[in-house]
Amino acid sequence: MSGFLALMQQGGLIMWLIFLVAVLQVYLFLQRWFSWPAFEWRSASETTRPALVRRAEQLQASNQLEQGLSLLKALVVITPLLGLLGTVTGMMLVFDGLSLGTAADPRRLSSGIARAILPTFASMAVLLLGMFFLSFWQRRARKSLQGH
Repeated sequence: MSGFLALMQQGGLIMWLIFLVAVLQVYLFLQRWFSWPAFEWRSASETTRPALVRRAEQLQASNQLEQGLSLLKALVVITPLLGLLGTVTGMMLVFDGLSLGTAADPRRLSSGIARAILPTFASMAVLLLGMFFLSFWQRRARKSLQGH
């Protein structure tokens, strides 16, 4: 746990925001997992309902299945931007140190650059997680709707 806290401290405030995005993504995934709606589809030959009513039911089911995915999509889009923001602010601190002459030592300079790049690395990992969750639910919704 101390390694995690040290890593988060090195990355700064942006790392905590990226961690919050990851927690939200996992929460949304689990929330969808436990609240996935079940539909009983009947073929068109088994029902006497008009085609318009069947289509309306299919659209309503589609809306239910895609509910909450827009937030997950937004988190996926925001994640790399947070990583970039963390890297830019970190690099600004490195260059500020260079201008003041405090980071002229190559070891300190490389350490500062590594700390600056850390949010981008973390955001890419969280982005992959979010893309997996999003594609999982989109694929599952599409398969459920094809059953109609």
